[in-house]
Amino acid sequence: MKKNKLISAAVLSTLTAASIYSINRIINLMANAKASISSDNGCKYEWRFGNIFYTKQGEGKPVLLIHELTCGSSDLEWKNIVKEYSKNHTVYTLDLLGCGRSDKPAFTYTNFLYVQMITDFVKNIIGKRTDVICTGSSVQFIVMACYNDDSLFDKIVMVNPESIVLSSQNIATNKKLTKLLIEMPLIGTTIFNIYNSMYSYKKLFEEQYFTTKIKSSVVKNYYDAAHYGTMTSKYLFASISANYTKINISTALKSINNSIIIVGGENEKNILQTCLEYQEYNSAIETCIIKNCKHLPQLEQPKSFLETINIYL
Repeated sequence: MKKNKLISAAVLSTLTAASIYSINRIINLMANAKASISSDNGCKYEWRFGNIFYTKQGEGKPVLLIHELTCGSSDLEWKNIVKEYSKNHTVYTLDLLGCGRSDKPAFTYTNFLYVQMITDFVKNIIGKRTDVICTGSSVQFIVMACYNDDSLFDKIVMVNPESIVLSSQNIATNKKLTKLLIEMPLIGTTIFNIYNSMYSYKKLFEEQYFTTKIKSSVVKNYYDAAHYGTMTSKYLFASISANYTKINISTALKSINNSIIIVGGENEKNILQTCLEYQEYNSAIETCIIKNCKHLPQLEQPKSFLETINIYL
């Protein structure tokens, strides 16, 4: 009797695991089959840790656009400004490693990895000093890259950067077990799919990213970017969740001499306090607030965003 129960439990466990795998696989296949982020005008930078998707448009002084670091982020964050801005600039956009149409290798993603990736991209693809516009947590990568090599960047626009204080507190939080859990074959993929569902991205935009009503096509862009390619996006998700992509930039921020402006959304949480934090470490930093938007003014209020950066760049 006991033997039969064990056999039944084993069969049930196997069937459950197979069902979970099948569901995760179907989610990935369906997202790729109807992906809205494919592009015909993209290029491939064969970096040593994986291929990087990027675009180049226009003529003039180069400017590099770096999107926010989430699994759903991609260069489509800039889609509402690229065409207009490329009339007077050579505009480069890219998908960070682990995001969008770039490769998504199954390893740990760190702040240093992205600093090195951006450094190599500027040196090998752009080939000259460039202005840069970066969003949220990606600001840390640019600050550290500039700190390591001040010949790479000219003017820097920081769009709603992370609070230095809060980021430093997060770094001190040990979340290695969280990372290990998300990287597990079945349960980790399931956790990733739950936190990167269409519903989750819709909620993210409604609560944190937009003040105005969000278009369903934008939410789909983010959902598709998160699931694009193989089922290895969870490794970036695990690294972000465990704060491996963060670093304390206070020392670097004090040292760099670039022209820097912070562009904040009027309704971004604690944006005025964050601006003051950055100015405490570098008093030369200028600030500008765009009305009727939150975290992504380049998507929500592209006209106002363009008018603002045209003043400074």
